[in-house]
Amino acid sequence: MDLLEQLAAELGLRPIDVQAGRLLARLGGPDCPELAAAAALTSWAGGQGHTCLPLSQLSTQLRQGTGGRLDSDPARLRRILLATGAVGRPGERQPLILDEADRLALLRFFRAEERIARALRARAAGLEDCPVEPARTLLRRLFPPAPAGTIDWQQAAAALALVKRLVVLSGGPGTGKTHTVARILALLATTATAPLRIGLAAPTGKAALRLRQSIRRARETLDAELAAAVPEETRTLHRLLGFQPTRQRFRHDRNHPLGLDLLVVDEASMLDVALMTALLEALPPACRLILLGDRDQLASVEAGNLFADLCRGDAGWSAPLRRRLEQLTGQPFPAAGAPDPMADAFVQLHTGYRFDRGSGIGELARAVNSGDEPLLDRLPAGDAADLQLEEADSPTGSSRLRQAIEALFAPVFAAASPREALQALEQGRILCALREGPGGVEGLNRLAESVFRRRGAIPPGQDRYRGLPVMVLRNDYTLELFNGDTGVLWPDGEGVLQAWFPQEEGGARPVAPARLPSWQAAYAITVHKAQGSEFTEVLLVLPEEDTPVLCRELLYTGITRARRTIRVYGRRAMLVQGMRRRVVRYSGLAEALRRPDGAAADDGEG
Repeated sequence: MDLLEQLAAELGLRPIDVQAGRLLARLGGPDCPELAAAAALTSWAGGQGHTCLPLSQLSTQLRQGTGGRLDSDPARLRRILLATGAVGRPGERQPLILDEADRLALLRFFRAEERIARALRARAAGLEDCPVEPARTLLRRLFPPAPAGTIDWQQAAAALALVKRLVVLSGGPGTGKTHTVARILALLATTATAPLRIGLAAPTGKAALRLRQSIRRARETLDAELAAAVPEETRTLHRLLGFQPTRQRFRHDRNHPLGLDLLVVDEASMLDVALMTALLEALPPACRLILLGDRDQLASVEAGNLFADLCRGDAGWSAPLRRRLEQLTGQPFPAAGAPDPMADAFVQLHTGYRFDRGSGIGELARAVNSGDEPLLDRLPAGDAADLQLEEADSPTGSSRLRQAIEALFAPVFAAASPREALQALEQGRILCALREGPGGVEGLNRLAESVFRRRGAIPPGQDRYRGLPVMVLRNDYTLELFNGDTGVLWPDGEGVLQAWFPQEEGGARPVAPARLPSWQAAYAITVHKAQGSEFTEVLLVLPEEDTPVLCRELLYTGITRARRTIRVYGRRAMLVQGMRRRVVRYSGLAEALRRPDGAAADDGEG
């Protein structure tokens, strides 16, 4: 067992990873230290966001963590592990599963990915019947004619939703995903032979509220007759599935399915494999599913790379599908590459409408997302209409950052009511890559408080005060507060300090601070916590030193939270370093999704 302690010290394993190694060593026999190490490292991989660990990576980690004490040859590791009673092949029930591609996975992750793949392949298969002439007429009514020589991918996505039970719609900020979905809902509801039961959901409360607001705006662009068919009610996925806190399970499952004919899930890049498994098991087989997201954003906080794995099917549509869509839209579509069972369910929106041509935010996002360093070099380093890049060795010591913080949050303190304070708070936020350190959430929250203490807005010696932004860190279903919900401390009519949170219809509701679940100050939040949100202005603060967390996906996600202005504080070298680093998440889902029919691995459950 000193081997596991050595691995923990060298590679930063968690106590739960060490315990996993010890448990598997007892199950598989004490004479196989490779099993104990493999189990601990596979558990650790799950904590890093991976759903499996390739033997090649396991081999590298064993060499680094044990100094060559264990056999690290991948081929011999495969034989050693399969010879134990704790590692099985697909279809078996051992705690660890080793597949033919040499991916080692915890049984629960392996089963989850196989179930997801099986359910999504079934929805992606075949073509649904639809009334061609009425659908074609309605598509022309919903989407204006595209310029000659171009493809209207929004209209194509709507036509796809007519003939497929699964649509995966990806697009960057401002490409019109919600605009398109509102038209899809009108299209499907109008052409259906019976009233459709439609659900709208998102992984978090913030994302669900934003979806409702976006759908409401999109409805205003439709004729009254069509808008009436588009619902507005949105829910978190946990609420949709009926999460039961006391039982730690969902009310809806395969035996108690949701009463839906169509479900739209926004911010699908935030979905992890566990939640996606629960969702798919609760959906009736005939229920259509539309997943919206941006494949270039950060993946879920929990394990998995689900949305990005789904979006690999961009090789083009099959000939039968192209013929049907051309019949419905009158548009020609490019021929497909190699056959891909998931490609027929995928649409990528390309045209952005949020940022003007030459927009600093748009150009910075494009440079980061493409890793285009020459484009980054051409961007202005100083003030521009919507972009500021400030070279700063120590961002927290920047006088310009202090001035920006003061300008950003002064309206919160100057508000006349909690509702006004909440509205002011949603205008902007400080985003960080890290939670700790001077350039992280903790350091920037302290910096913001120091700015307003000097202004006299915060009474001396008080750590809870009027105007303090707060973020909930844990779900509380009784209070209907969820991880990531943001509010503000403000006195009520009797002068008692309350935590106020936005309501769906634009009001604010109070919660006694003593009743709040775990929370933190929220002048600054991590980019991960900002997913599903948008702000008029974003102050993006880079770490002072390089860190593996700083990557292209994080930078792109942070930049695209800004609607009007992005200010980046930190060394340009850190920005470039982050652009060069891509998130790598090991997963078996992409291959399982594209496995030919009849060749699916058994997940071990009858």
